[in-house]
Amino acid sequence: MKNFNLSIVFSFFLILLGVNGCSDLDDNEPANLPIDVITKNSELYQLITNVTKDGDNPTEHIVCLDFIYPFKVLIYDSNLQEIGSQILTGDVQFSAFLGNLPANQSISISYPISTTLADGTIFSVNNNSELKLAIDSCSKEDITNYCNSLFGGCNCPETICVWKIPYTVDGENKYASGIFESNGDGTLHFNYNGINYNGTWVFLFVDNKLHMNINLEGTSQVALDWNIDREIEIVNDDIKIKNIPKNIFLRKSCQATTEYQIGATGPAGGIVFYDKGSYSLGWRYMEAAPSDLNFFEWGCLGSLISNTNSTQIGNGLLNSVLITNYHDNLLNYYTNPGVCNSLNNGSVVAKEALVFNLNNYKDWLLPSESELSLMYQNLQMQGLGTFTNSNYWSSTQIDGNNVTTIDFSNGNSVAKSKIPLPNNIKARAIRYF
Repeated sequence: MKNFNLSIVFSFFLILLGVNGCSDLDDNEPANLPIDVITKNSELYQLITNVTKDGDNPTEHIVCLDFIYPFKVLIYDSNLQEIGSQILTGDVQFSAFLGNLPANQSISISYPISTTLADGTIFSVNNNSELKLAIDSCSKEDITNYCNSLFGGCNCPETICVWKIPYTVDGENKYASGIFESNGDGTLHFNYNGINYNGTWVFLFVDNKLHMNINLEGTSQVALDWNIDREIEIVNDDIKIKNIPKNIFLRKSCQATTEYQIGATGPAGGIVFYDKGSYSLGWRYMEAAPSDLNFFEWGCLGSLISNTNSTQIGNGLLNSVLITNYHDNLLNYYTNPGVCNSLNNGSVVAKEALVFNLNNYKDWLLPSESELSLMYQNLQMQGLGTFTNSNYWSSTQIDGNNVTTIDFSNGNSVAKSKIPLPNNIKARAIRYF
């Protein structure tokens, strides 16, 4: 079990015990059960499970006490008849025991047991009420403090941290490519499509569920969409914002302020081809994947996709997300491309770039025209990157039928149909860092 540097006020704990006594039983326990029985569907059972396990979601096991082993647990059948016991010697064994207990069985702990607070204080727990109070009263404060520390910026001068909204196959991607820059004082900045929005953030518990509250200033649609108070989960430092029908994900992205030269190997194993001179919006450099993607169509022939005509440096990600969202929102486009055009085959090169994974880096994109041109100038012309003398896709749309490619034999921009001849136009994914 993980312990965090936060202790509860023991005198406050004793006061609460004095007020509640032994009457503060788990609200989910039926009233006719013996006082020490803990059923599998009870809140106390879940709290104990969280105390004893380590998992991907750190908020499930952030507590400020440890059990002192060994101690005995009694086991009951569905008629509350004692059918056995188990001597527990550690968190791993206790966690496995709880996970394997049949649904129709219950347990009781042979009290008293000893526990240790995060500050080293040892005290005795004598019944279910005291145990539930000890875990519950400190865990919520621990969890909100953990979340505040996680989201509230990094006090590390050699690292730049932001929170990105990544494209995820099963998630809500309306604002994918957006970036939150959070501060420890509860303020933040949200950048989307080149516009910066100021706001505030806070973590809190609502009906015993962990929530994140974000409030952006103004009356724009972006601000209205991000004035939220939603239940969240934290998994491997990602924040999953529960949202029906699809969840929204925030992914922490931290970059060490290491300097790179053009042509150097980037963090993901690609080739650095651009340096904008300083960090902003969580990145300073671009790297290109070391090899081409497979051959794919650009997308739906005859459809004009709004706001994907940007040629600018730094806009390839938004272009890629908008292109992919358009096709994701068509009914079964990938398996039935005829919903768009009978000539399409259902492939979308921007989506292939967004889901590309190299060395566990999953934040790739299809470059804009200017980004693609930089790859030609800084890599192909220097004999780097193993490009061929072919046309390469950009994410920059011209009209409903045509997009910009760059001829890597001469660097010229060339308009090409969204549906090229088979195996005719190549693609290279890039990423910002």
